[in-house]
Amino acid sequence: MSKKSIVDYRVNYQPGVGVLSVEVTCCHQRIGEMRFADQQSLTCPHCQARHVLSIEHNHFHLSQHKKDV
Repeated sequence: MSKKSIVDYRVNYQPGVGVLSVEVTCCHQRIGEMRFADQQSLTCPHCQARHVLSIEHNHFHLSQHKKDV
């Protein structure tokens, strides 16, 4: 497997409500869904990368943290 993973985030949104959740794809596979809440995370079972959702005052961050091998 290539060390370069395909990562994708799909944000689920409902008009009048806002952001509901974020679906995460890593290593070419859907690994799950995070609620839209601060510090929610998912870990990829293939590459062990941790995907974290951080909510700030008026925006949010989606970040990927890989363990050093």
